[in-house]
Amino acid sequence: MSKARANSKTQRQRVVEAIQKRILDGDLKPGDPLRQIPLSKEHGVSQSVIRESLQTLEQCGLVTGIDKLGFVVRKLGRQELVDAYRVREVLEGLAARLCCRKASRDDVEWLKNIAHQIHAQSGGGSRVDRSDLEYEFHQRFLLISGNEMLQRVSIGYRFVGNLIVTDRAPDQLLEEHLAVVEAVANNQPDEAERLARLHVARSADSIICHEA
Repeated sequence: MSKARANSKTQRQRVVEAIQKRILDGDLKPGDPLRQIPLSKEHGVSQSVIRESLQTLEQCGLVTGIDKLGFVVRKLGRQELVDAYRVREVLEGLAARLCCRKASRDDVEWLKNIAHQIHAQSGGGSRVDRSDLEYEFHQRFLLISGNEMLQRVSIGYRFVGNLIVTDRAPDQLLEEHLAVVEAVANNQPDEAERLARLHVARSADSIICHEA
């Protein structure tokens, strides 16, 4: 690979990561336009690098191209959100299974602690804070699994999480979270996968609205 091509790839990766973070953090909302000229000035790169970066983000499902309007942050309808959760169900079941032989005692204690923090936030904390904790909880399973491909294909979880509201009883959520952690701690891969998938499936069934 030539030095120019390598530099272009590095620039594209940097821009992709920067825009992705703004979307996942909620700084850019669904429907917000992504103008190539302002973005090229903001990031100090050419418009071609911006265009390639946006095409990469489109492949990840975070942005969409609209004829004559360019790229915008993607809007998801309720059915698409439910479909995303169905895929998430399979992936998180796999993550829980893979964690069984790899989770340390510290990992297990950390997961239990976050589960209780999520429960505490349900009693009066902000939805954003609770969503962040939920993301940390589920992301930890992906990290413990050690499967980098699984982590890559799960990149849209936080984006989807920012768009939905679920109607789940806090005590039930805590029970489900702790049950998955307990199965992982006891090295029960079949049970860990079953419980993780059941948890996500119940959350999908409880989606009541979205902020598109």
